[in-house]
Amino acid sequence: MKKFLLALLCLLNVSTCAANELETAEIRLVCAICSMGAYSDDESYLMRSMLNERGWTIEKISQKNNRAYARAYLVSKNNVKVLAIAGTENLKDVEVNFRVGRVHLNDNTTLNPYEKNIRDKIFVHRGFRDYADVVLSDGLAERLKNSVANNPNEIIYLTGHSLGGSVATIAAIRLTDSGMSTKNLKAITFGAPAVGSRMLAKNYADKIDLTRVILRGDVVKRSLRALGYVQFGETLEYKQSSSSDHMEHKMAVYLDCAIRDYLKAGGTLRYENTDKIATPIYVAPIFLVKGDFKSDDEKLIVNALDDSLRNNFSNLTFAPVQSIKFNEKKISDVDFDKFATEGKNLGCKYILIRILRSKKIRDTLSGERNITLEEII
Repeated sequence: MKKFLLALLCLLNVSTCAANELETAEIRLVCAICSMGAYSDDESYLMRSMLNERGWTIEKISQKNNRAYARAYLVSKNNVKVLAIAGTENLKDVEVNFRVGRVHLNDNTTLNPYEKNIRDKIFVHRGFRDYADVVLSDGLAERLKNSVANNPNEIIYLTGHSLGGSVATIAAIRLTDSGMSTKNLKAITFGAPAVGSRMLAKNYADKIDLTRVILRGDVVKRSLRALGYVQFGETLEYKQSSSSDHMEHKMAVYLDCAIRDYLKAGGTLRYENTDKIATPIYVAPIFLVKGDFKSDDEKLIVNALDDSLRNNFSNLTFAPVQSIKFNEKKISDVDFDKFATEGKNLGCKYILIRILRSKKIRDTLSGERNITLEEII
């Protein structure tokens, strides 16, 4: 699936203002990719590498003290900066999540658990606030403010998944209180728990540009309500694909939904590339080996593979049919010869044959599948 992910990263040439449905869906996808890239697993490393390849500069942010081990990436290109904050990965993060004491926004004063009229108090989650303070420390907050002051057209997006999303919300509050405008500062979070009280929500609902992306079955978004924490901001609800059996809270599920949302809005995985290879190539239909492809997944993957070719080669001739289904045992050299003859008759120097297989992984409750791509030149 590396080529499929590479095709997705090709679209990351965002404008500075998400003014319509397509641009809004595109920047949400950018934030979803960066939020997944903020983690430290192999898929996240792959995404960061591909962002670099596409002209995005990436700076690792790492601040650690006794309150939190803050990890984030500052991703920049043109007039866009994305500060993507990592979600829960280690024991220190778990400690932050469970540090649920209610504290005032701007000091370390803890609210008395038996205090009356608590709905009238502005309080936040102690752990989330500690993490936000740590991630913005060492001059990062001032750097972001100065960056906008020097470039009024710049937009800074604060984003993150789960814990990272809650921290991004409080960081947005911190930067707003320091004078940054919603024109230059926006927050997009994925599956983030609430961060503070009803009064906090009332005071900041109109002060920060916050979009909370949630999944219908994600229970984490509803956590902490019993302690008086309230969500605010614009809510966008994704619906998990019927082909996915993963736990709804996973960032991979949010990313999958963001991709589908972007394509549904009219987005494409094609991009302008002046460094294309000009060799004449005949592209045969993709051989879909009979397996566990869902119809929506099949269309998305096939289109992504074709767009990836178009992004890198300038002299392609595609077969009239995009894909054909085969039983693996029935694929023979005769099938290849047919398309080789077609390509030769059209003057193409090479023929590309792709075989795509999908197979369920045994003994997995989530219904995960291995998808493999074989290319024959």
